[in-house]
Order: sequence, then structure tokens, then C-alpha cells
Amino acid sequence: MDLIASLRSVSGACVGLPKLSIDVQVKSTMEPILKVLNVYAEVRAANTLQVYDMSKSVYFLGFAFLESNGGQFTRGSENYWDLALPLTPYHLQKVEEVRSGGDLYFFLRFHVTAAEMENPSNPQLRRFVSPTVGGDSSSGYYAPFKVAQSDWVRILKDLRYGDYFLIEVPLRGVPARRKMEKALGHLAAAWDRFSEGRDDETLACCYKAFEYIAKQKGMRSPDQNAFEKLLANVDHPEKRKFLKLLMDYTCRFLNLGRHEPGQERILLDRRDSEYALILSQASLAYLAKVMAEQ
Repeated sequence: MDLIASLRSVSGACVGLPKLSIDVQVKSTMEPILKVLNVYAEVRAANTLQVYDMSKSVYFLGFAFLESNGGQFTRGSENYWDLALPLTPYHLQKVEEVRSGGDLYFFLRFHVTAAEMENPSNPQLRRFVSPTVGGDSSSGYYAPFKVAQSDWVRILKDLRYGDYFLIEVPLRGVPARRKMEKALGHLAAAWDRFSEGRDDETLACCYKAFEYIAKQKGMRSPDQNAFEKLLANVDHPEKRKFLKLLMDYTCRFLNLGRHEPGQERILLDRRDSEYALILSQASLAYLAKVMAEQ
């Protein structure tokens, strides 16, 4: 390889479209002087380093573009590249599916355009070249970079992944939210547990969101009586009846994650926690709209 890249850090930001920033250290193994003119990288994601077919077994995220100066290289010299990868919520959801609550591995294939120069005393252009870039621990065209589970959970927060899916979309247009703030806090905590692969705690946090709202109405738990009060503003009795039953059974399902003393422990998996989050965010969104009218 002409250039060797090693990962320094990965971070997230959300000013407009969520953006993943990939900071790499690059070292030259070439004799000629290189002035880097342009860099972009194909970015793929997986949950393991053991990948045998990039085109079929690794999720393609898109292309990251250079936001810093490409720099000038002599043999043995180092520079730093800051690459930016825009990510839609759809891409973030697919990454979470790929990661499955564990560590994340990025595979980058760099495409570099550089000018080969004469010696420093005669810095004239000799030709344009496309140097190859590899990882510091691999010899293939893709440079693998590991992001630990704990680091990725923090990055997701910076990308506002949980906020977008669990708060902004389902609660858009609700006039008043003050009564929902603490419930949404429990829901955000559920998303954190989901990101960490803690399925039972995901359900337990969702249950706490409904439990808090029920207690605001003077009820001990989120049961049919509580939802009868919470849905009092729903005009049609038949509709109110089915909504009450639906939300009551949702909370019974969520209660499986609480492991109360004397109860049999039920094994929960990622399908269960994902389903719990979808049910919870939809139900809380509906309740928020109904409560705003009361």
C-alpha cells in the first residue's frame, strides 16, 4: 500500500442531516512527494471483522467526503483526514440491525487523487497519480475500523437517532407536551437500552412511561381503569373501548420485562424489544394528542 490509514476517532453531529465524522491518521510509504488533491471513501458496516464478500455480506452506507486539507506527503510523513458521511435515519436503523447490540466495524475503501511532485527544491508537477490506501493491520483494499459498542451508543445520541424516531415524528403537531416530558424520558431510556442490546430493560422502561402517565391521573398502574380516564376525551365509546383494551394489553406485554419477585423469568429477545418500542411510541403519541385536547 502507498498510504496506511488508522482510525483516530468517530463522532456524530446533527446540524441538518445527521453526519458521521471519521478522523483517520494517514502515513506515506512512498518515496515521491505527494500533494493530495481529493479523497472520498466507500463506507460499509458489519458486526464482525470476518468478512469474505464485501458486495454481499457488508451493508453499504454511502460515500464519505474529505472535509479537511488532504495534505502533502513525503516517505514516512503523516497527515490527518477528516471524512464526513451523511446518514439518513433509514441508514442508522439499518446499521442498528447490522450491529445487533454489539460492536460495529466500518470498512473503508479510499479513492485518492494526488499530484506527484519533484523534490522540495524543485516543487513542479511530474504527474497525477491514484495512490492506494490500506489499513494498518490489513493488506486488502478495504481498511477495517472497529467502533466499540459503548462508543457507538454515545455517537447515536450525538446523531439524535433516538430523538428522531421516538419523539419528533410521532409527536409532531401536539400542542402541549409538559405532561409527557417524564414519560418521554422513560421512552428515551428504553431506546438507550435497546441500543445496548438489553431487551428486558427496554420493555421495563417502556412500562415506566405508561406507569408515570397513569399516576398523573391518580391510578396505581396503567390498566384498563387508567386508560379509561386517559382516553375520556375520545368521543365514540366503541373506539374508546378498543383503544383501552389495546393499551392495557400493550402494558401487560411490557410488564414481562420487569421481573417482579416470585414471577417466572421470561426470555426476551431483540424482536420483543423492537416491537415494544414501536407499540410504545405509537400509543404514547396517541395519548399525547388526546391529552392535549383535555
